[in-house]
Amino acid sequence: MKEDYKCPCQEVDPDNFITNEEVRHLIENRDNYKFQQQDYFRLDNCIHCNDCGTSEERFILKHKFLTDGNSIDGLDINIDNIERYKTPFIRNKNRIKIPNAVSKESNTLLYIGCFTTVKTPEYGSSIMKYLLSKKIDSFILEKEDCCGYPILCTGALESYNYLVENNLEKFKAKGIDTVITVCPSCFMVFNKHYSQYGIKIRYFTEYLEPSKFKKSGNLVIQHACPLKNGEIPFIVEHVEKIYKHCGYILIDSIPQDCCGGGVDHQLRTDVSEAIALKRIEDFKGLNNLSKLLPDVPNYIITYCPDAYWIIKVFGRKKKIEFRLKNMCELLL
Repeated sequence: MKEDYKCPCQEVDPDNFITNEEVRHLIENRDNYKFQQQDYFRLDNCIHCNDCGTSEERFILKHKFLTDGNSIDGLDINIDNIERYKTPFIRNKNRIKIPNAVSKESNTLLYIGCFTTVKTPEYGSSIMKYLLSKKIDSFILEKEDCCGYPILCTGALESYNYLVENNLEKFKAKGIDTVITVCPSCFMVFNKHYSQYGIKIRYFTEYLEPSKFKKSGNLVIQHACPLKNGEIPFIVEHVEKIYKHCGYILIDSIPQDCCGGGVDHQLRTDVSEAIALKRIEDFKGLNNLSKLLPDVPNYIITYCPDAYWIIKVFGRKKKIEFRLKNMCELLL
């Protein structure tokens, strides 16, 4: 648990915020009380950016909320969908077209993730094409099942464990020894559960290299909160070094705060959207810079599909003049 952290949820919904000290107390005394239905707003006031370092403990409290006999609107339907279809996105088909050049068989799996395939297919396609250009041998499952993270964030641990075991069984059966992920949620789940079985979990940023040709432009990087907050040490430095080497000028004049993405835009959308709007206001401050440097291209990139979606949707509403680009596109 961190003593010094900045929680975006506390900023937009302070009345329902649970501090780390309160989390610690609730965990240590969880046999001595029962959550009530109204506690939902306090317990779900979290987008799990993990800047506080207590995401795991907050999952436990959410699980207790359910086992104490309380409910979450729509959760029963989500659990039923997971048991029947193994994904929360049953109404949308995979929108990513797999190129013929992608291997049909390999010991390395490129795992796109259900959110990316449905909500941000252009983000996933760009990464796929980049890895192909670098001759990274990998294959893609004809049908992916959810990693389990979205249901974990509701506290439904039984359904989460079901998906974890389901994917592990599938990976073992196909002889997979390496999984490349493009989503922080998938990386966190697989790295936590599958590394002990000898399966290496990689994030796609490991494979990024500076372009052979000189690039130019002002660049803002929206970093993936769970990864930079402990899951992948030095990922910020690694990514920034690559783009600086290419010739891009990194703009760091705006706060590097959470965008409001993650699972909460599927759960408490009021919290997620309030954070997103605050973040977009930060980005709007870049418009003045765009006017000062009219002949220099201005870009925003991210290595998180949720952040990509947030910036795309809310940036369009607020008319950000910096262009959202797929990060691999700027390296090709």
